Parts: sequence; C-alpha cells; structure tokens
Amino acid sequence: MRNILKDILASKKIFTILFIGFLLTTLPILIALSTQSYYDDHFYHSKNGYFKNYTSVKLTNFQNLDLNELQKMAETNFKNASVITGDISATEPRIGEIQIVGLLNLKNWTPPLIKGSNITSDRANEIVVGRLVSDHIGAVNLMGQNYMIKGIAGKDLGDELINVYNFKMYVNLNELPETVIQEIKKQNTLQLIVRSNQNPETEINRFISEIAQYNVGISVKIIDETENYQKEKKSRQGVNEVLSYPYKLFLIALINCINVSYLWIYLKRKEISLRKAIGASNLNLLTYIISQLTICAVLAGMSSILIQWLLSKLSLRILDVTSYYISVSFSHFVFGTLITLAISVITSIIPFFQMLKIEPAKALKE
Repeated sequence: MRNILKDILASKKIFTILFIGFLLTTLPILIALSTQSYYDDHFYHSKNGYFKNYTSVKLTNFQNLDLNELQKMAETNFKNASVITGDISATEPRIGEIQIVGLLNLKNWTPPLIKGSNITSDRANEIVVGRLVSDHIGAVNLMGQNYMIKGIAGKDLGDELINVYNFKMYVNLNELPETVIQEIKKQNTLQLIVRSNQNPETEINRFISEIAQYNVGISVKIIDETENYQKEKKSRQGVNEVLSYPYKLFLIALINCINVSYLWIYLKRKEISLRKAIGASNLNLLTYIISQLTICAVLAGMSSILIQWLLSKLSLRILDVTSYYISVSFSHFVFGTLITLAISVITSIIPFFQMLKIEPAKALKE
C-alpha cells in the first residue's frame, strides 16, 4: 500500500485529472438517481401509493348499488390488497375542482399525512383532505355534506413535493358526497383500483363473485394496469429530458477517464516495462493498475457523496431553478460506491490491453 501511495504522489498531476474525471463521472449519476427517485415518488403519489400490482375493476350495469354492502365485501375479501375508487373529479363551489377518492378498505394503505390522523372504519363522516381543500382539522362542509377532517394529506418535504395531494379528498366509499353517489348511479359505472404487492387475482375473483350474487346481470371489466402505469411513468417527456443531461455528462466523463488512464499508462510505460523485465506477470501489473485507479475512484466517490449531501441542504431551491432534486440515501451511497469500483475496472481495461503490447526492451531504450 505504501508503494502504491508513493506512486500516486509521484504522478499527482495525472491523478488529479483522473480524480476530477471520476468525480464528474460519479456525481451526475448520483444526482440522476436522486432526481429519478423524486419523480418516481411523485408519480406514485399521483396514483395514491406505490404497489407492485395495479388492477382496474370497472363495474357497470348494476341494478342496485349499495355502497355499504360494497364496502363490507371489500373489507371481507381483500386481505392483502388496498382497494380504492379511481379519482372522481367534482366541483366544490368554494374551491373549484377537487379529486375525490373512495376508500374501500383501510388495512393496507392510508394517505400520507402532514398533520392529524387517518380516518377509522368505525366512525362516520371522517375524511382526510389535501391542504388546499382545507388547511385545518375539524368540522367542514364539502359538497353540501358535513364532514370531520381528521388529517391533512401530503408529504412534509416542501411545497413542490405535496402538490399531488393539494386538491385530494379521501373518504370511505359509503360516505361519498351525495352528489357523487347520484352521478355514479346515473352513469351506472363505478371504477375500482385494486393495488397489491402480491397477485390479487384470487381476491378479485372472490369479490366479484360475491357482488354478482347481489347484482344479477352486472358487467365487470378487469384490466391489469401495472404495465400501463410503467409505460406512463417512462413516457413522461419532461422527466426524460431532465434526466438525459446527467447521463450524457456521465458518458462524456467516462470517456475522458479512459483517455486519461490511457495517457497515464503511456507516461508510465518505462516503469511498467521495467516491472515486466524483472519478472512481473500480467496479473501483477493489472493489480498494480487497478489498485491505484480504485483508490482514486473511491476518493472521488466519497467526495461526490459529500458534495451531494451538501447540495441536498438546498434541494428545494435547486429543484425550483433546475428541476433536479438532490437527496442522499443509504442505497445511493451503496450504489455510488459500486459505480466508482466499476468505473475503476472499466478505465483499467484499455490501459491493461495497451500494457500487454509494451515491449520492455523497446520501451526502456526510449
């Protein structure tokens, strides 16, 4: 190790350039990861929570829609899944358009809260709302119906991170506003979204079978929305454009790292030739190269994580100006470390093959 450090100090200029190259390679990836994570969280919040499986169940042509019974059936049949209605657009005169979400079971998902508590299944007329529907907990009249606001929905990470909840209203299915219930009955359509981290097919079939016993002739359309949501998430043009720049910078910096490492081998060809002449094997020389590059890469990786941590203190300001959100997590730290190690291996490949071509006698005469 001491000899390796001496070699690094002896060629500190070239290693400084390599260090900057590694830093400019790792930092954009970490920024892209944290930004990707932010926009993915934002997307799944707009879908009312992240789950592995999403299934749309559309009920039509029902003769008698009893929301109390439907709520009980959902609570009985769905043990592993969270069931909600699709977002129902409605107009509240004092606020404008709001999005109402009916909750059919409360065991596996509840809205995230800035303050207050979530609704319970044993009390009537309790709701959770976004902060622009109401900014206080307590009694309120919404859509001509009296409710008790139990909590304000959102993520307490700044204004930019909670806007998907601002105009939301979460309420038990059987306590939807009367105007909404009448509209559902008029259209004779109710869309439910079943979300689960396991395959929900058995629970859905059992639920539908029970509904059919009470509504002969009801039509049910089931669509697996998981892939559709993935396509929707990947097709966000603005997000893809924002993320493209860090990855382009990563590729440019990686190419520069390879070029600099090639130059480093060229400048050290006499030393490498001497090592080969006194019996060093190709494996010894590869270890010699990788060890020095790994030290440089790890130092750059640690520096990039430190820079990311410092920038995360200003994450909301940076987001407002650049559309990039910078945060630090343990997974990013691990991934950043793996990236730096991978880069050190990648950047040593070309120098290693160049090293194999060096003829000791010819190099020593130069």
